[in-house]
Amino acid sequence: MKIYIASSARNLHGVQLLRDALNERGHLVLDWTALAPPLPDHLSPEERRAALDSDERGEIFKFCSQACQEADLLIYLGPSGQDAACEVGLALAAGVPVIGLSAPTEKPGLILSRAVGFWAGDIRACLKRVEQLAAKGNLREAP
Repeated sequence: MKIYIASSARNLHGVQLLRDALNERGHLVLDWTALAPPLPDHLSPEERRAALDSDERGEIFKFCSQACQEADLLIYLGPSGQDAACEVGLALAAGVPVIGLSAPTEKPGLILSRAVGFWAGDIRACLKRVEQLAAKGNLREAP
């Protein structure tokens, strides 16, 4: 199953850990983290943010927007911001089912909370739901 993980660059390591867990279970993760620019250690937090937000040729935007619509499943990993919410919207509009994994202190707003078909309480529940959906076959019909 092709899976896209919508999240913030702040969660880069969490996305990579979830990606690895999904890959170990035989899934293909459409991995935006491979496009993240390498960040030298000497950068300030503001410079790191600017570097991660740069996409001069539009490659990251093109990859992410296409992957959200072509995936079999999208996982929202919070806490995230506007970009991840837009990715959830792209997936929803394309009929891609969405699983949400919010941060312990995160309270998603009205639109995001309803755009997600299933909210997992923790990573184990998220992975269990992925396997349940994979067993169903036609994910476009499963919340």
